[in-house]
Amino acid sequence: MNDFRDFGTLPLRITSGMRAISHPRLLPSQSNRRIDPMLCYHRALRLAAACSVLAFAPMANAQTVEQVAAQTLKPPAADAAASQPVYVPTSLALEAGVPRTPDGHPDFQGAVWAANYFPVFEATPMSTKLVVSEAEGKNMIDMMVKGFLSNPDPNLKIDPEVDGLLGGSDGLPLVRGERRTRMVVLPATGKLPLTPEARKEVSAASPFGNGKVNADNPEQRPLGERCIVLNGQPPFATPIGYSRFEIIQTPTQVVIHSEQGDELRIVSFADTHKPQVQPSYFGNSIARWDGDTLVVETKDQPARTRLRTLPSFIVNADSTVIERFTRVSNDELLYQFSVVDPAVYTAPWLAEYSFHKASNRMFESSCHEANYSLPNILSGARVADTRGAAAKN
Repeated sequence: MNDFRDFGTLPLRITSGMRAISHPRLLPSQSNRRIDPMLCYHRALRLAAACSVLAFAPMANAQTVEQVAAQTLKPPAADAAASQPVYVPTSLALEAGVPRTPDGHPDFQGAVWAANYFPVFEATPMSTKLVVSEAEGKNMIDMMVKGFLSNPDPNLKIDPEVDGLLGGSDGLPLVRGERRTRMVVLPATGKLPLTPEARKEVSAASPFGNGKVNADNPEQRPLGERCIVLNGQPPFATPIGYSRFEIIQTPTQVVIHSEQGDELRIVSFADTHKPQVQPSYFGNSIARWDGDTLVVETKDQPARTRLRTLPSFIVNADSTVIERFTRVSNDELLYQFSVVDPAVYTAPWLAEYSFHKASNRMFESSCHEANYSLPNILSGARVADTRGAAAKN
């Protein structure tokens, strides 16, 4: 049974000899810049599409030393098991100075937690290593950007400012001072343990609808385009486009407030889920403490959003999303997440990256007021319909 709701089957406890490293620098995402939520949404869409392409396409002319070695130095079959990567859990040890609430738990309040990483979810052919140096990380980003800009897909070239956005992220995900080549850390291969059917569905997924433009009615458009759900739906799997949130705590509840979309998740501390009075796009969540880690379990997310494409994975209506929030230092919050669903995943898996404390406050998210995209998309579709009808006559 692939049930890891409590992560009890995973070696997530602190291991001896692991050194906690803080990352003190202020990230570009912490600037006082005012961000347009719809602009962030569409640019994040293009970046995620880029990463789905970059998982295989642009590496043809950019092999790493590891790839070359793999082609020329093939180890004997007997040594294959010994050469497999091994999962080493990230230390959850808290550094000195982490604030605590009156009831003794780590205090996540009084901070805006920000991330703006290049969204590399699974392992790519660019590196077999999880942790790389800053120079190696920069080289990977440069190669990805180059591959993105050379892609002929017109959907990836619509935004004239996307070149600057690609180079304006904070690079590869950062965790306790380590630059990571991907978010998926378990399995150690960096690949989601999907069933063959699920892998086929995920591989075919595209943020652009696989080239099919359904624009007869606004209800056919993605929820993000309609400002219904932006960045607050669990899990937070897209750390790009200035992903920011804050947490409010009480002894009985925790509130997770995302900046994009001004979205709130009010989660009660409980042992079991109660029936939902009103279905929510954010699902049915409960919280608990596991030592110094806040654990949030979410069920009953809508079937309409089951196939996530930013990045690509599956959250069915009966799946359980597990999120783990650990304030490992005064300035860093480690975020870990997974999805429990034996119908989709053949083994436990875990993804992680860190948010860092921003130097400014949350800003208003005027998504509907600034949503020029939706009427323009529908208007463009009507122009295409007219031209198509004229071409038939």
